[in-house]
Amino acid sequence: MSDQEPVRLNKFLAQCGLGSRRKADELIESGKIYVNGNRVTGLGSRIIPGKDKVEYRGKEVKRFHLLEYFAYYKPRNVMVTRMDPQGRETIYDALKNKGFDIEHLNYVGRLDFASEGLLLLTNDGDLIHALTHPRFQIKKVYRVKIDRPLDNQDRQKLIDGIESEGQVLHAREVREISEVTEQRKQFWYELDLYEGKNRQIRRMFEALGILIGRLRRIQFGSVKLGEMKPGEIRPLSEREISSLKNSGYKNTQISGSRK
Repeated sequence: MSDQEPVRLNKFLAQCGLGSRRKADELIESGKIYVNGNRVTGLGSRIIPGKDKVEYRGKEVKRFHLLEYFAYYKPRNVMVTRMDPQGRETIYDALKNKGFDIEHLNYVGRLDFASEGLLLLTNDGDLIHALTHPRFQIKKVYRVKIDRPLDNQDRQKLIDGIESEGQVLHAREVREISEVTEQRKQFWYELDLYEGKNRQIRRMFEALGILIGRLRRIQFGSVKLGEMKPGEIRPLSEREISSLKNSGYKNTQISGSRK
């Protein structure tokens, strides 16, 4: 596609690293995008890259020609957002303090303030969309430490679905991974999720009356946390990037065939 052909504004914004197309639509609807000095709020808007001037927060938006992909071990008590109204440290603050400038990157999904573990960062808006849209069902694996063991009924409820705030939340699989000892006071489990609802695991365990001590994401799609330490960041390998793209593409095709 040449730079003289019109493209949808949300696609252009995604290609510029401002997030998925869905996120770009939110920016457009909220009146934060200007084209040639005029505020644009129409979701069907089109622009001609290289001819029309697109601005966000007073700065011109340009396509990133180099796509970047990183795995980050988000520590506990760090916010996954660009700016926190309460002044808490964000992932952007934490990495900037370590000498990493990731302002051009967006996070793939979220982890809440108290949670930790694997967070993907990229400026590939199309991949963000493929990995985060609910209907694409990308596998995520979490480890959770709780204050009592799960019985068979608890496990079945987690798999069959637990109603919370008008939603039904499911885990695909539940596995105990802690060592069996007589004097245990903490119990570790792994959960496989193919959904990405807000605070999903915490809400599921709250519904069971179980206290969560630690919550860590150890896998997102084909990418694993491995031996990474809290606060560590690394580039994804070519194999990991290819696998993520293939996974998102395949799931997009599957979801499309069900329409």
